[in-house]
Amino acid sequence: MAIALPIVQSSPDLVEQLLTEQQSLSAVEQFSSTHDSEASAAPAQARYYRSLMPASPPGPGQQYSFDVDLDQCSGCKACVVACHTMNGLDEDESWRRVGTLTIGEPEAPRIQHVTTACHHCEDPGCLNGCPVKAYEKDPQTGIVRHLDDQCIGCKYCTMMCPYEVPQYSERLGIVRKCDMCHQRLSAGEAPACVQACPNEAISIAVVNIAETEFTSDDRIAAGAPVSTITKPTTNYRSDFGDAAKNATPQDIGVDHVAESHWPLAVMLVATQVSVGMIFVERFAATLAWISGHDHSIMATRSILLVALLIGGIGLNIASLHLGQPLRAWRVFLGLKTSWLSREAVVLGKYVGLLTAATALYWLPVVSNYLPQSIQAWIPAIPAWAASLTLVMAIIVGVAGLFSSAMIYIATRRQIWRSSRTLIRFMGTAVVAGAIGVLPMLILQGESRFISVAITMLGLITLASKAAWEWSVHLNPNGRGDAYDRRSRRLVHRSLSRLARSRMLAANAGLGLLCVVAAATFVSPWTAATLAIAAGLIVIGGEIAERLLYFMSVVYDRMPGTFR
Repeated sequence: MAIALPIVQSSPDLVEQLLTEQQSLSAVEQFSSTHDSEASAAPAQARYYRSLMPASPPGPGQQYSFDVDLDQCSGCKACVVACHTMNGLDEDESWRRVGTLTIGEPEAPRIQHVTTACHHCEDPGCLNGCPVKAYEKDPQTGIVRHLDDQCIGCKYCTMMCPYEVPQYSERLGIVRKCDMCHQRLSAGEAPACVQACPNEAISIAVVNIAETEFTSDDRIAAGAPVSTITKPTTNYRSDFGDAAKNATPQDIGVDHVAESHWPLAVMLVATQVSVGMIFVERFAATLAWISGHDHSIMATRSILLVALLIGGIGLNIASLHLGQPLRAWRVFLGLKTSWLSREAVVLGKYVGLLTAATALYWLPVVSNYLPQSIQAWIPAIPAWAASLTLVMAIIVGVAGLFSSAMIYIATRRQIWRSSRTLIRFMGTAVVAGAIGVLPMLILQGESRFISVAITMLGLITLASKAAWEWSVHLNPNGRGDAYDRRSRRLVHRSLSRLARSRMLAANAGLGLLCVVAAATFVSPWTAATLAIAAGLIVIGGEIAERLLYFMSVVYDRMPGTFR
């Protein structure tokens, strides 16, 4: 008897199935189709922030900006945490901060919080000041981005930005800053701070650059720097209107000691001493010629050699300030906009010219030790070549010192304004230059008239500079504006020891110079020894003055909190 077996349907062969699919859609097409479908899909969280994003990207003459509703900000700092997490910042690094304002009368104040990040300015100071072009402003979006792989860690952008936006990372040796999460924006997703705010206080807007106008008194928030410096694009809104703009920052009157920048302080003083020495040497030579006295050529040679040594040491110490010194060769890239680039290039040329002048002055002394092939060319060198090269070195050196001063004047910080900075920098050059040349003038047999004249030049300029510093910066009851008063208060509260050291060095230098002037009539060796001591003390005092210049700087800031 036959048994009927059930018919079992076999599953399709795997290879046959793959071949069938391959005929309808290739692997490349399959990948492309999947990618296109994912790219066209809106981000998962888009429904929560779609209203906080512009409907279309910026067009010609427009750019992205932050739009902040101050009345909605609760100060929860969710934006700070989101930014920190999304960008993998260091523990002490923050690209977004939250400050506090007090609005209304003291009897019934209202607290208002201010969240702030990079303002992606129309005329960004960080970009203009960077010597290596480590910043770029995107022509389509207006976002100011920092190029980490180009940065040398000079931290000049932290001075040029009036809003303290760029943050230096000790771990990486470079500066970093908010870039408005440009990768997320390009994919249609909101920046981390916008997406994280529970009150929708932060949004992204498109602004018309041509319609942005600032007056000399405009500030984007109470206490903030004037907007004309960099033309920030962030818009802060509040129903309190002018009351919010005239509010009181919680940290008003709270100033902190700034970074010392000690390698820069040493470099500035060293280059000013170097230029001052060769300038005063030429002044002494001119004075000797006018008065009919002989001028020692060996004194000139010694002074040039010492000036070259001091200037070279100063420029090399400056590299200690860089987080990425091996990239410093690119410092010339910002010549069109950055005073830091100009300083580096001009002072480099100065050292080159001073080296050439020193070599020409010393050539007759060392010619017998040179190869015959070189000695044959020495008669062809004009007698005036050394003097001309030295004068050129002085001109270029003074231009270098001016560039050094403009680095800080360009920051638009009132305490570093030109009337204060140029007096300090050029005063150091004359004071230290005069005292620096004294020992060599005395030891090389310079006439007593010239030695006393240069001693009096150093004494008068040092006394004048010290008196000026005391009146505007160190005297608790000194003259000056509100910034000067704030700076003096900071000096006497936190930097009093350094201030006393500076004034003590100035007074000791003055006392020694008086003794030097008298000793020149008694013993040249005693006078020279005292002059060397005076020079070391005065230079130490000038370095202390330069440290105070950096550490006691005060300026307008975005509203903060007590720190």
